[in-house]
Amino acid sequence: MLLYQFKMGTNPRRVIIYLAEKGIDIPRYELDYASGEHRSASYMALNPSGRAPTLVTADGTAITESAAIVEYLEELYPERPMLGTDPVQRARVRALERVGNDLIVRSQAWLWNLAGAFKAKEPQPSALVAAKNWRYVEELLDYLEVAVGDDEFLAGTAPTVADFTNFAIFQTARERFDQPFGTDHPKLDAWYRRFRARPSANY
Repeated sequence: MLLYQFKMGTNPRRVIIYLAEKGIDIPRYELDYASGEHRSASYMALNPSGRAPTLVTADGTAITESAAIVEYLEELYPERPMLGTDPVQRARVRALERVGNDLIVRSQAWLWNLAGAFKAKEPQPSALVAAKNWRYVEELLDYLEVAVGDDEFLAGTAPTVADFTNFAIFQTARERFDQPFGTDHPKLDAWYRRFRARPSANY
């Protein structure tokens, strides 16, 4: 297997953190986003979206979405499950992961207009559009603030893909773009700080 990644990217972070938490070591290839390698003909042949991550399996199959990559690896490595250990917990993990997927999408649209660093995505960033998008981001942060409660992790007492998915966009906003993302949500802020202290969260 070979994982094509961009270690600073939000979606690749989900897989990278998952691998570290599971203790899975697979070969990696770091795409050079600065030079546009992710848009090269050779990479686009593997992943027509031109995005990371992509996992090429032992038989040459290319799996191109982070959630699908994680689920594939969970099938191969079922020890220490990261999708929950019983039907109720699995349902909770998947629900929170899907909220995280939505949070990533909404937050990226916000960041494209706020940061001015995504000319390919938003050639004319707008502070007004960013402010409008933030309302939709905050709606999900409010939900997660209630969902995390007093648990150590988003879905209970052990790390799951719900943590990896949501943490990735928190880390992108806070560390790459220096935004106070979720800092006014005390339980979420405490969750983020706890998870950030884990070795898996290091870039």
